[in-house]
Amino acid sequence: MRRAPLFMMVICLLLSFVLMSCGGFVKKDELEKQLSGQKMDIEQKVQLAQDSAATANDKAEKALSATNGIDKMKEDILASVDNKIDSAMVSAKGDMDKYSAEFQRIAQEASNKAVAEANANAIAEDEKVKMMAKEAADKAMNAAMEADKTAQEAAKQAELAKQLPVTSEPTVFTVYFDPGKINIKAEGEAELEKAASMIKENPNAVIKVEGNADNTPVVRSKFHNNWVLSQARADAVKKYLVEKLGITEDRIKQAVGNADYKPTASNDKKSKWENRRVEVLIIR
Repeated sequence: MRRAPLFMMVICLLLSFVLMSCGGFVKKDELEKQLSGQKMDIEQKVQLAQDSAATANDKAEKALSATNGIDKMKEDILASVDNKIDSAMVSAKGDMDKYSAEFQRIAQEASNKAVAEANANAIAEDEKVKMMAKEAADKAMNAAMEADKTAQEAAKQAELAKQLPVTSEPTVFTVYFDPGKINIKAEGEAELEKAASMIKENPNAVIKVEGNADNTPVVRSKFHNNWVLSQARADAVKKYLVEKLGITEDRIKQAVGNADYKPTASNDKKSKWENRRVEVLIIR
């Protein structure tokens, strides 16, 4: 701001020099008067400039003071925020400690409960194992007693068997049949005549008749299965011995069918005929 009056003075001097050099068209007093007026005008302008500078300085100082106040306010606000943050952190830490203690309490209770349940299960399982062991021991004891009883009975039977007369192996007469049939063929009749002769010669002999079949399923026949077929064959042989050969019915202690469960040969196509049979057993 101080450069403005100096600049004006320089301009005035330049103007004066120009006017003087113009050949004296202006009178000296008029020039002085003009210069005096210009000087006053310049001084006024200088004063105004100084006043403006002072005002600007005041405003600058006020602005600086305001800036300083703003900075202080900013510092105060930041300090307040820091304090609030610290307080919040302290409060949060207190809450976290509180929650942590609660979580530890809950975890401890859960752990104690799990241990108690595990102990209870272990005790129950131990009781269950003991009960199972007792049951197994009782079963083993019963089985041992039953085995001992069986052994005693077997010994008793063996002792009685020693007192019975010795019997030989049964004599067997075999009659063979066609598939699915119960008719006695000629060779079968001849075999039964031999059997009847021995039965009559041994009045104390035990007579059994057993019917058999091969494993071929019975289809479209009055005999529904091999059980029925083998029983019908046994009955046919018994009937022949009684009605044709004069053996009293009470001599034949049993006549049973075994179906295909007592084969004497393989049930292939070549050998299965041997299983279609009735056996007359004479036990002396």
